[in-house]
Amino acid sequence: MILKVDGTEYKVEDLSKLSSYLKGEEGKEVTLTVKRGEEILDIKITRGAVHMNYVTSEMLNDNIGYIYIESFDEGCANDFKAEYNKLVSEGAKSLIIDLRDNGGGIVDEALFIADMICDNGETMLLSIDKDGKENLKKAQGKPEITMPIVVLTNENTASASEILVSALKENNKAEIVGKKTFGKGIIQELIPLSNGGALKVTYAEYYTPNRNKLNEIGIEPDYEVEFNVEALDVDEQLEKAIEVIKNK
Repeated sequence: MILKVDGTEYKVEDLSKLSSYLKGEEGKEVTLTVKRGEEILDIKITRGAVHMNYVTSEMLNDNIGYIYIESFDEGCANDFKAEYNKLVSEGAKSLIIDLRDNGGGIVDEALFIADMICDNGETMLLSIDKDGKENLKKAQGKPEITMPIVVLTNENTASASEILVSALKENNKAEIVGKKTFGKGIIQELIPLSNGGALKVTYAEYYTPNRNKLNEIGIEPDYEVEFNVEALDVDEQLEKAIEVIKNK
C-alpha cells in the first residue's frame, strides 16, 4: 500500500494527484513510502518510460495473418495498426483477431480498431444513460482493412473486447469463433467518500449496433468451439478459425 510519495501523504480522493506526481520527469528519482504487511518501507525508484506490448502477431500458413490483443490499454490501437501493416507487408490476405482472455480496457482503443474495419457511417456502439439519453459511435471515413476477418472469443472476452466483437459481427465484417463472451456492458464511475472509502456507481449501459443488450448476456459466436485444456499442442478454436477463414 502506497502511503506517501516524497514525504507527502495521499488518500483515496487524491488518487489522480498521486498518479500525476508519480509520472514526473523521466530519469528523476522519487521516494515511495509503502506499507507491506506491518512493515513501513521507503523505496527509491527512478522514473522511466514503460511500454507494455499488449499486441503480438505472426503469419500463419496460407497467407493468414494472426493478431493477439491481450488488453485494450493506451496505445493498443496504434500497436494493432503497426502489427497489421507488418503482416500485410509479409503477404497476409486474411486476418484472425484473437480476443480470448481479453478482459477489456480503454473503450476508445477498441473503437479505433473497429473504425479501421467498419464502413463510414456504420454504428459501432450505442450507450444509453440512466435518463434514457442515447449516444451513438459511428465509423468515420473509408475502412483501412477490407480482407476477410475471423475473431476468436471465449468466456473471458469482456467489456471493450465485446464492443469490438459486436461492431464487427453486426456490421458483417467478421465471423466469430469460440465461446460466448463474458457479458460486461456497463459504464461506471468511482466516487470518493469522506471516510476514505469509495462508491462505484453504474450510470449508463452499452448496447450493440443492433441494440442488443450486452451486460450479463454476452455475444454468441457464429461457430461454438470448446477449448480442450488437456490438448496442450492443439488449439481447436484456432484450427476452426483457420478453417472458416479459408472458406470466406
